[in-house]
Amino acid sequence: MKNIKITIKKELRAIVRDKKSLLMMALTPIFIPIFIFLMTYIYDTMVNSEEKIYNVGINYDASSIEEELFKANNLVPTEYKTFAEMEEAYNNEDIVAYITKDDNNYTIYTNNTSDDGSYAGMYITNYLESYNNYLGQNYLTANNIDSSYVYNNITYDIVEIKGNSFIETEISNIAIIFTIMAMTLSAIYTATDLTAGEKERGTLETLLTYPIKSSELILGKFLAIVISTLITLIISLILMILSFNIVQNNFTVLENSSLNLSITTILLTVVILFTYSFFISGLCISIASFAKTYKEAQSTLTPVSLIICIPMFLQLLNFKLHGYFSFIPILNHSFVINDIFMGNYNSYNIIITALSSIIYSLIFIWIIVKEYKSEKILFNSN
Repeated sequence: MKNIKITIKKELRAIVRDKKSLLMMALTPIFIPIFIFLMTYIYDTMVNSEEKIYNVGINYDASSIEEELFKANNLVPTEYKTFAEMEEAYNNEDIVAYITKDDNNYTIYTNNTSDDGSYAGMYITNYLESYNNYLGQNYLTANNIDSSYVYNNITYDIVEIKGNSFIETEISNIAIIFTIMAMTLSAIYTATDLTAGEKERGTLETLLTYPIKSSELILGKFLAIVISTLITLIISLILMILSFNIVQNNFTVLENSSLNLSITTILLTVVILFTYSFFISGLCISIASFAKTYKEAQSTLTPVSLIICIPMFLQLLNFKLHGYFSFIPILNHSFVINDIFMGNYNSYNIIITALSSIIYSLIFIWIIVKEYKSEKILFNSN
């Protein structure tokens, strides 16, 4: 244990003295509040923005009722005498859609592949359906028929069930992914420097002249990397929690948010990310140890940082963590933490994620300790 402690102190001093390592541990988490505020602001702007008004062309004289329905559906009609005039106005972008009327047949001309055209087409359809219902009610009234027998055959009520909105799920997902990414980048950089970096500088051979076992050496390096990722974790969690509290209190889009920021949530999140620090540290040190140079180690570890983004895209596809997927690292960490924040976590998934992370890290340590006994690994021999 004495040699392990000495190795940890030595590696931590090297990390502290390296400004790049400190920047990686401290600055990367800053992106978490930036993206939380940015995503919340975008969604808040979208939800609270004023409804857009759409100019449309018509070839008929609209009645007063139709004019009211146009206005109710965010449409401003302009009457044109000929079809050619409407086409010209559309090409000049004076209108986003146009309607022709032949007796009681209406034809809507719009580009549904564009945002404006799609919304305009939807509002025009609503206007025509409302006008059709109005004409139907007038006909029934004129013929002394009770319209309630036609239009009110059923009644219904809507009961709001509290649940997670798409917006808060996306924001929490982004925050979690960037927290894991920050820890991953911290592990990648420190593992690269403490293994391939030492080989390249020639300090590893000097270190091995001291009375220290290869298992003690690699365990000390591993724990130093774990500590660096935990420092990043602490910074990231503080920024994440503060950011969530601020956006919930200052943006209307999250004023009824069901994001759970209780002590239990924070503790469970810490447990999952604590075990993740062991997994990612073991993975990075095992990969970096096989590299001959610092540059080669960085190139080899680059895909690890990209894999972190996969859970974010799976979240968009409404993927659910179940079965064997609970054992897949990174995927299970991000999904379990997101479920914890949403308040619908599964204890089974938490246990599987934590235990599998520890088991994987032990396997990585066993492999690298075994390989560190080889001169081929230590001295870059072919």
